[in-house]
Amino acid sequence: MKRKIKYIIVCLFLLLLFSVTLTYGRYIYNAIKDVYLVSKKFYFNSDKLTSNHKTYKMDNWSGVDTYQFSINLNNSKNNLEFANSDITYVLSYTCSDNANCSISKTEGTIYTNETTDNFTATISAKNALKNNDEVWIDIMAESTYPYKKTLSAMFILKVGVPGISYEISDEKSSPYFNLSVTNSTDYYLVKTAFLNYEVDDRIDSNTYNSLSDENKAKCALPLITLSFDPEVVIIDMTSSVFQNKESYTTTQINGHDYVNSISFRINLESSEIVKFYKADTSKNYTYPIVNSSSIVSFNYTQ
Repeated sequence: MKRKIKYIIVCLFLLLLFSVTLTYGRYIYNAIKDVYLVSKKFYFNSDKLTSNHKTYKMDNWSGVDTYQFSINLNNSKNNLEFANSDITYVLSYTCSDNANCSISKTEGTIYTNETTDNFTATISAKNALKNNDEVWIDIMAESTYPYKKTLSAMFILKVGVPGISYEISDEKSSPYFNLSVTNSTDYYLVKTAFLNYEVDDRIDSNTYNSLSDENKAKCALPLITLSFDPEVVIIDMTSSVFQNKESYTTTQINGHDYVNSISFRINLESSEIVKFYKADTSKNYTYPIVNSSSIVSFNYTQ
């Protein structure tokens, strides 16, 4: 019996060792190959795809909106050094069974005099999704001339609050970024029972508009709360979102009050854009398809 247990333990250890060796072996192989290609002044890189198949995950997708994002490919080592010939490449993708996916092209060329090329990926749900459901698209770019190199990444969208989503659009050197909040829902939620309606019943906009002001006050739009560190990012207080805020909080820095959170309601089937100024313009706070976590904390209540 003891011998059998030892045998099982040894087998499990060898299996784990093999798995780790295989994983690191792939990384080592890709690193060696990259060094070789660089020696030939061949650079084939991307802002999102990597030689080691990076995974991006968005945890707050609405599950309703079609999600699009751009992927850039380039032939540069840095701002001064570029590949010495045109690079042709092909694109392919796979998609989860519960999603519709597409890319804007299947091949392209990065010309030496242009240094970059890009394409757009699109993903949407085939059927209605529930909270915590996921869809994904796995994208691969493979150079075909003058050398072969493969870049890839998987992009996973997880339903957070159905109908509510947000994203940050940013780039390096920009003094600010925009945070976009979208409400795809078409209903109000009853917060206090009235007439024949119970708490948490949904009321469409036509029904809501027919209610008295007293009963309208018993229904609610989504309440969005954004929290952030004003030493890192500062909200634009001239924006319509800030002017129409429901509440906000402040913190003291060097004896001065700075806004560090804001709460506002968002209308049905609409979007709002909130501008933030960056303390460090060299940062790129794009979320979710660059950074896995948001520089601005997002919370939703109703």
